Amino acid sequence: MSTTPQTTSPANSRTLLLPYTLGLIIAMAIVQSVIAATGGEVTVLAGILTAVVAFGIVVWLWRNLRVLKRVRFGVAIAHVIAFVTVTTSYNLHAIVRLMAAGAVDRTASDIAQAALGGSWFGVTVVMSALWGLGLLIHLIGSVLGRGWED
Repeated sequence: MSTTPQTTSPANSRTLLLPYTLGLIIAMAIVQSVIAATGGEVTVLAGILTAVVAFGIVVWLWRNLRVLKRVRFGVAIAHVIAFVTVTTSYNLHAIVRLMAAGAVDRTASDIAQAALGGSWFGVTVVMSALWGLGLLIHLIGSVLGRGWED
């Protein structure tokens, strides 16, 4: 006997998750553009904008949870998409800062401070590590549940 929900037809993951992914990419591109335009530091404004994106993720999940649960590993994939999009946007921005800092005559410690010092440390290393740990726990739970979440 199968433990998969078969009461309704399976959801189309492409029509469900592709718009979500594209929306997140656009939202984080806007956040990173604002950071670049306001001096390149992660400020309260960047935090507020990222919180707005996070709220959008929660609202999307809440509105689409029933359909998402009909996609095998659907909730986990939505979590992965959010993690990858948000953390990659910050890490790519930090890499651009690192390359820009390396283009001028500076010491390695100056370059590291410019790229990962202060506010950038939190959104690159700390956010990636803590959110990554939560994602790993979620993925292990999804695997144990064979891709279905109740």
